[in-house]
Amino acid sequence: MIITSRKNEIVLKYKKLIADKKERLRFAAFVCEGFKLSEDALSCGVMPLSAVFTDFAVKKYADFYKKVAKLCKLTVISNDLGEYISDTTTPQGVFLEFHMREKPEISGKLIADAKKLLLLDHIQDSGNMGTIIRTAEALGMDAVIFTPDCPDIYSGKVLRGSMGSVFRLNLIPADLVSAVKTLKENGFSVHSCVLDDDAKRPDEINFNRKSAIIIGNEARGVSPQITDLADEKIYIPIEKIQSLNAAVAAAILMWEFKRGS
Repeated sequence: MIITSRKNEIVLKYKKLIADKKERLRFAAFVCEGFKLSEDALSCGVMPLSAVFTDFAVKKYADFYKKVAKLCKLTVISNDLGEYISDTTTPQGVFLEFHMREKPEISGKLIADAKKLLLLDHIQDSGNMGTIIRTAEALGMDAVIFTPDCPDIYSGKVLRGSMGSVFRLNLIPADLVSAVKTLKENGFSVHSCVLDDDAKRPDEINFNRKSAIIIGNEARGVSPQITDLADEKIYIPIEKIQSLNAAVAAAILMWEFKRGS
């Protein structure tokens, strides 16, 4: 049977999970939209709680549909409803519901084993957040620690921007004041990215030891309180413009981090 009503309980739930962070927190669940992203989630061993396919997607992704149908309850909805619940301009009609991951803590094995960490202070843009998470995995970061007011990692835009990295990388919401203090107590050198010619260039910093880099808000940078706790200030020499996009700055510094370690 194909569901066609917007008042259907499953349709309403998926619509809310996709659109509303509060609903995601209430259910401790989120929706992964799209064939590739959903396939990536399953390849990471993440099991879906439920799934919704449009009539079109059942035919186009027939093998994947059969695979998912063996793993969880699967509902088929009309193509119009797929467009209704989607937050993309060209929905593929594949929606999988997952439990939120357990949040790792900045302690124990993670601290003992980690060598390269990225800290995010009040990032605003969801696109930047997703790109930073994806780049952090690509460049070998052990974890990304971020303030709770950064974009929700389970929002559609962040999930798509991360290209599946959300399912694999350690992602830790935390108070950065406490986080930086904990890292320093455990032997990490902490570097705050600033727009300051008196700061050190990346090639002047020894990244061989356990290190963390802090990237700040797109408009205001790293908050002074956090910068004051850092061991060193770091800046990227640029010309003709005043600043770089946060995701670009993070990528440059993580590459230098990887190259110099």
